[in-house]
Amino acid sequence: MFWRFTHSNTLNGGSSGWADRARRRKRDRADAELISEIRWMWRSACAGTPLAPMVYTPSGPSRAVPLVDHVELGPPITLTVRVRPGQTIADFVNAAPSIAPSMGMAELRISPFVQQWVHVVLIPPSPAVAVAAPSYDPHHV
Repeated sequence: MFWRFTHSNTLNGGSSGWADRARRRKRDRADAELISEIRWMWRSACAGTPLAPMVYTPSGPSRAVPLVDHVELGPPITLTVRVRPGQTIADFVNAAPSIAPSMGMAELRISPFVQQWVHVVLIPPSPAVAVAAPSYDPHHV
């Protein structure tokens, strides 16, 4: 009885539930790895900007980077970032030109979300347009 319910789609030419779940797990795992990498890139890119001031703690100095709470894989990829105390949206806008290249992006679009939160939209570089170099033939005048 159990076999009939779980494998009925494969008998009719459809895909099994197991294969769909395996594909979904694989896609979810790839998405989680991408989100983790984006968070790490954000942290690394912000470390050299005024968005990440040096904080001195008993365990030693550290950078206080604005935290990414949520990543929407889009397209475009959108980050929901918590604004640290004393920071303004203008601070993010001013830091965006130095953060974007560090993340491999053409630009970052910053917009307010709710109090103490901003949306950061990652704009990738436009695809390079192939320009054919003129061919040079020394025998052709």
